[in-house]
Amino acid sequence: MTTLAGSRAAWRRSLVLPGRFLNGRSSSLLGAILVMVVFLSTQNSHYWTRQNITNLLQQMTPVGIAALGTTLLIVAGYVDLSIGSLFGLAAVVAAMLSRTINPQLAIAMGVLLAGAVGLTNGLLVWRIRISPIIVTLGSLTLLRAVVLLLTQGEAVADVPRAFGGLGQARPLDIPSSIYILAVGAILTGIVLSKTTIGRYLYAIGGHREAAEMVGLPVRPLVLGAFLFNGAIVGLAGVLTASRFAAADPSYGVMFELDVLTAVILGGVAFSGGEGSIGGALLGVAFITIVNSGLVVLGINAYYGDIVKGGALIVAVGLDQLVLEQRERHRRLLAMREEAQLGAPEDEARLDLVAPADR
Repeated sequence: MTTLAGSRAAWRRSLVLPGRFLNGRSSSLLGAILVMVVFLSTQNSHYWTRQNITNLLQQMTPVGIAALGTTLLIVAGYVDLSIGSLFGLAAVVAAMLSRTINPQLAIAMGVLLAGAVGLTNGLLVWRIRISPIIVTLGSLTLLRAVVLLLTQGEAVADVPRAFGGLGQARPLDIPSSIYILAVGAILTGIVLSKTTIGRYLYAIGGHREAAEMVGLPVRPLVLGAFLFNGAIVGLAGVLTASRFAAADPSYGVMFELDVLTAVILGGVAFSGGEGSIGGALLGVAFITIVNSGLVVLGINAYYGDIVKGGALIVAVGLDQLVLEQRERHRRLLAMREEAQLGAPEDEARLDLVAPADR
């Protein structure tokens, strides 16, 4: 039977164990990125130009922004597979609303709608108590159908000029989406690594039952993670629509694969309880550079999906090996704690025995 003391010990271990594997994964990924960049620089003399670097950063922003919310959600031990359809829904709804209301308000409405859908996914996952993969897979299909019904399969292109203001702005000749990604990454990273909320999310992902037994606010934190994930995916969607001054119903198709691959490749354990924003962004950078490298080398772009799919399989396989090692370590710690707790009881029983009987 699990005791409160045992639950607290498990919670403490869930906070201590993450990080060792993450640092190694991040270092290896950073090394791979540097090798690819150096190699691609030898193949194209313009690869290190300011314009190309800006383009690469801008290509990173949709997946990078969405990865912020997905990182928090997976760290807490959950996942939302509907983010691709949610990305497209936010873009389409914002573009359509901009025809009849203030474009800035339309953008805000798109983000709010995405946040509400994310929260609904969280409520369904929490209430039904089945795998979030199943629930959000249903949401993925449902939301994609809604996007197609709203647009009838046609792009939403006739939007006001002001709708493109946010996505097309270039302060200091740097796209606005890069600023948004940078600010979002800093704030999300601080929340995850420096605040009580972040520590609680790690604890929930590492051992949810223990977190509940020690009195952590598990339900509001999980629902908050779903809400934030939905809203930030919606922000990525409306930014993309604003940048191109249009919203296509194909927006977000297979988007969830890119985001999940980047996040898991960046060291965020799919089982929960491990990961960082910095590692997730390294995963985003890796995928972006792979895609750009195929263009530079003139290789069929379809090979990019092979690389991403293979990387995802390898990353999940490594996570499973680490999870098994961590479980063995937890069992060993639990056995040691039981032995330590049992020692005083054995001594007390011996004191009750008469000296002649010993």
